[in-house]
Amino acid sequence: MTHVLETPLRKAQPLTRQPLAVFLGPLVLVELFSGVLQIYFSPVYASLAAKFGVGVGTLSWALTAFTLASAVSTPVFCKLGDVYGHRKILRIQVSIVAAGSVLIAAAPTFSVLVAGRVLQGMFPAYLPLMFGLVRARYGDDDTKRAISYLTSILIFGVVFGLVAVGFITRYTDGPTWALWLPAVGTLVGLVGLLLVRGEKVERRSDLRVDWVGAVMLGAGFAFLLLGISEGSDWGWTSARVIGSIVLGALILVAWTAVELRIDQPLADLRWLFKPHFVPVYIVGFCTYLAVLGGQVVGSTFMAAPHAVLGYGLSLSPFGISIWLAVTFFVMFLGVLSTAWLGKAIGFRTVMMIGSVLAAVGFLGLVGWHNSLAAVVVLTAVAVGGMGFIESSTRTLVVGGLREHEVSMGEGIYELSISLGPAVGSAVFGAILSAHASSVKGLASEHGYQLSWLVMGLSCALAAVVAVGFVIAGRRRKGAPAPAA
Repeated sequence: MTHVLETPLRKAQPLTRQPLAVFLGPLVLVELFSGVLQIYFSPVYASLAAKFGVGVGTLSWALTAFTLASAVSTPVFCKLGDVYGHRKILRIQVSIVAAGSVLIAAAPTFSVLVAGRVLQGMFPAYLPLMFGLVRARYGDDDTKRAISYLTSILIFGVVFGLVAVGFITRYTDGPTWALWLPAVGTLVGLVGLLLVRGEKVERRSDLRVDWVGAVMLGAGFAFLLLGISEGSDWGWTSARVIGSIVLGALILVAWTAVELRIDQPLADLRWLFKPHFVPVYIVGFCTYLAVLGGQVVGSTFMAAPHAVLGYGLSLSPFGISIWLAVTFFVMFLGVLSTAWLGKAIGFRTVMMIGSVLAAVGFLGLVGWHNSLAAVVVLTAVAVGGMGFIESSTRTLVVGGLREHEVSMGEGIYELSISLGPAVGSAVFGAILSAHASSVKGLASEHGYQLSWLVMGLSCALAAVVAVGFVIAGRRRKGAPAPAA
C-alpha cells in the first residue's frame, strides 16, 4: 500500500551522492521481502489451523489483525517520516516488522502468532518512506526510476514468496521453516538499511501526528471487526456482538467528527465528499475487500481433502503456492499493461474492465469449483482484474489532484484499500466459521460458495460504480463549453 508523503520545505545540497543503484540496494531487499510477507501465509493457512488446533473463524484473525494494523499504522508512519526524517522512521518501522516476523516464526501459540501479525502488519509505509528518502537526494528522473524499480520488486516479491514457501514446505515438515523466510530476509534488509545515509532536509516545525485519531481509528475498527468475526460463535443477537459492533460504530462516528474539525488530521475525510474521487474509493474498497480479504477462503478450499469432504482440491502447501503464483503472475501482467491500455481506452475504462473481471471470476467460482482447472482459471480472471484496478485507480486519483493535494487525496484512497481487506477478512471469517466442516480449520462447501458470492457481489458493486463513472466521464467530455 502506498501513501504519498508531504514535501519538505527545502532540500539542502548534498556533499556527495551515491549512484542510484547503490543507494537502492538495501531498499530493494527490504521491499522484496515486503512482497513476501504480504502473501506467504496464503499457502499455509490450513497447515497453521492444524498446527495450532484452531477453527477457520479463529484462523481468519491472522489476516484481520494484519490488515487492521496496516490501515491504522500507515498514515502514522508517513506523518512521522515527515516530522522526524524518512531514514530514521523507516529503520524503526523495518525493525518492528522484523520483530513481528521473528515472533510469528517462533510463536508457541496462535495468540502469539496473531500478536506478531499485528507488528508485521505495520509494513505498508515502506514505499512512501523510501520514496521520500530517494526524493530528498535525487532529481525527478532518478526518483521516477526508483519508484518504478521499487514497485516492480514488490510485485516480484509476491510471486517469489509464493514459490519459495511452496518449495520450503515441500522439503520440510510443516509450515514452521516457511514462516522464517520473511523474518530472515527482513533482518538482512535491516542491516543493509543501516548503511543508507540520511538526507539533509529542513523540515517544517509545525507538523504533528494525530495520535488521538490513530487510537480512535484503531479502536473503532477493532471493536467493529471483533463483533463481525465472533458473531457466529457468540451469537449474532448476543449482547457481546451487538455491543462490540455498536461501540465500534460510535467510535468511528466520533473519529469522523474529530478528523473533520482539526487542522492536521490523520486522514482528511473531506476528500470522501469529492465526486470525482468517490467512485474510485468505492471501487478500491470493494475489490480489495474481496481479493485480499478473501485469502483464507481460497487457500483453505484448495487444501480441503476431496476424498473426505466431497469437495476441495486436496492440494499440499506446495501445490497451493505454485497455483497461487500462477494467478498472481496474471495480476502482474495486468499491472504492467495498465499504462498503455489506459492511454488507449482511458483509465476509467480500464478500472471498469478490472471490476467486471473480478466479479465474473468470483461469481463463476460459486458454480464451478470442482476441478483444479476451473478454480485456477476463474481465480486468475478475478486476480487479473485486480491487476488493472491496482494501477488504474491510483492513476485516476493522482491524475485528478493538484501537486499540493496529492498527499490528502491519495491518502484517503490508501486508507480505503487498507480497510477493505480488514473488513473482508472479518466478514469471510464469520461466514466460514458459521459453516464449519468436520475437518478442523475448513468450512463446508456452502460456506465457500457463500463467501465467493459475497466477493462477487462486492466486485459487481464496484463494476456498477465504475460503469457509472465511465458514463459520467464521457458525458462531461461531450458537454458544451460554458459561454465566456
